[in-house]
Amino acid sequence: MKKIVSLLLCVVLTISLTACSGSGKEADPGQGTASGGGGEVTLTMWAHQNEPWNAAYTDAIAAFEAENEGIHIQLELFPYDEFEAKVQTSLIDGEGGADIYEMWGGWALDFTPHNTLLAMPDDFAARIQEETYAPTYGALMNEGKLYGVPLEFNIENGAMLVNLGLLEANELEVPTTWEELKSAAVAGTVYDGNVFQVKGFDFVNWDSVPYYFLSLILQQGSNYLTEDGRFDVTTKEAKKAFDELAAMVTEDKVTDLEGLTGGGDLEGYQQLFAGRCMMVPRGPWTISEGIESFGMELGKDFDYAAMPWYGEKQGFASETGWSLAVSASCKEQEAAMKFIEYLYEDEVMLDLNIRCTQIPSKRSLAESAEYQEAMPYTKVLVDILDQAQFIGTFNTDRLKETVNDTFVGYCSGDYASVDEAVEDLNTKLNAILE
Repeated sequence: MKKIVSLLLCVVLTISLTACSGSGKEADPGQGTASGGGGEVTLTMWAHQNEPWNAAYTDAIAAFEAENEGIHIQLELFPYDEFEAKVQTSLIDGEGGADIYEMWGGWALDFTPHNTLLAMPDDFAARIQEETYAPTYGALMNEGKLYGVPLEFNIENGAMLVNLGLLEANELEVPTTWEELKSAAVAGTVYDGNVFQVKGFDFVNWDSVPYYFLSLILQQGSNYLTEDGRFDVTTKEAKKAFDELAAMVTEDKVTDLEGLTGGGDLEGYQQLFAGRCMMVPRGPWTISEGIESFGMELGKDFDYAAMPWYGEKQGFASETGWSLAVSASCKEQEAAMKFIEYLYEDEVMLDLNIRCTQIPSKRSLAESAEYQEAMPYTKVLVDILDQAQFIGTFNTDRLKETVNDTFVGYCSGDYASVDEAVEDLNTKLNAILE
């Protein structure tokens, strides 16, 4: 999950001159509503602090308001680390909060069964399911109904950042096979005593360990879920995948556990931009930070390359990313839906994703010449999007926490064997489903 929190946005920002405490309200009671005849309506929208996304939302709101006289969108922004809890509290309580929510797709699982979100109209829902990739809306579905609009294809598999200077210094080329990846990672790792100067391949972070654990299982032709939706990570393929990743920490020593245990001043991908990592698997959202915050030049200082597949079968799991939903308690649902549908329009969604270096949820946009011209480095990902499966209907934050904790424990010697580690992991993962 993306956690870009702007240091400049340290307090709640509001975009609107009109205050509103919760569900959409008429600015002038008695004069009608924008959806029903001539009045002023102000809708509150909540989102997380992220400079590119916030700027894109601001421009989209201005354009929408210019086309829809009488409807005003008040955008309120919150630090990412506080945002999920705030959304949960407001929707579970059913009072206050916002009319329109930006939410991470997996959060919707907490709300869709409890009628706290507005179901999308059937015709609009059918259109979304036809036009977007399945993982982008999987978590927004409940009993055949769709409760939000996916904005992006969230992907943390399939590609990696490569520091070209470090690669060249070691007379290495971008690896194209898994064995080449491991060999290059070992060759590119540099120590000063027991301290890393350069990590060859730093995959140890909140997203990559769980995602690549699951993808390595899938690439061996197996699965981490049974037909009835239970976890099974005790298969020989799962054990091999878990051990393969752990060996890069404990045996090859191309990275350490810092990305999960703390102590580092920068995340792995940021360390790559600072010249302290050679290869790091991450999503395309990291690229803009390398350019804007570190002054790196894509194609010259660093590249975004295809991540080698582990097995003969191509496959990976993807969770539903950033989406928009309407509160079921919103008093101006017609106006709110009008704004939601506006952000789903091709031109608006394309602009939003290009500015935020994301992949659009719509297949036609991701594969379009306009998108590829603006973001050519995403082609390595767009080419494999059809190989993705929806990760599953469970809390993905809890999945990541459980996998990461077990991985750290195994690498630290807390388990006698990989069998013991995956048995414990399997029990804990299935507890998530209870």
